[in-house]
Amino acid sequence: MIYTLIEPKHPLLLSTLPVITADTEPEDRKEILDNMIETMKHYGGIGLSANQVGLVLRMFVYGDNKHYVPCFNPKIIEYGGPEVAIEEGCLTYPGLFVKIYRPEWIVAEWEDENRELHKENFTGLQSRVFQHEYDHMEGIDFQSRAGRVSLDMAKRKVKKAMRKMKKMQEN
Repeated sequence: MIYTLIEPKHPLLLSTLPVITADTEPEDRKEILDNMIETMKHYGGIGLSANQVGLVLRMFVYGDNKHYVPCFNPKIIEYGGPEVAIEEGCLTYPGLFVKIYRPEWIVAEWEDENRELHKENFTGLQSRVFQHEYDHMEGIDFQSRAGRVSLDMAKRKVKKAMRKMKKMQEN
């Protein structure tokens, strides 16, 4: 099942999601995971947080259309290295790409769909995506990590592209 993305101003996107406990454990992690993967692929993303689709669940998935990493109750234990600027996008804001500075590497922990605990060091794109999706768990919008000038320029590009698309559709 493909979930619908919620609106960018929805309060769930700005809320810290609670840790999954025995009392809040979803009925079927595998079903949620499968739906999240299907939704992420449908929207063309490389990561998707449960709150982006209206689920109050501390969970996200990321992957590359072949391999997926399900992250239930994710935690970042350690950050390190220099802060690196890379252009990021977010399914919540289609077409918006802006430079975000993030630490080069992290040490992360999470549970998979079978409740097995994992701990790993990530660098590069995996570190970047994990940090971005983890921010969703904490109610942090990636735009808040962008410089004001960069964000304004990126938003203008999106508006210009939208006007151009609208004009093309009218013709």
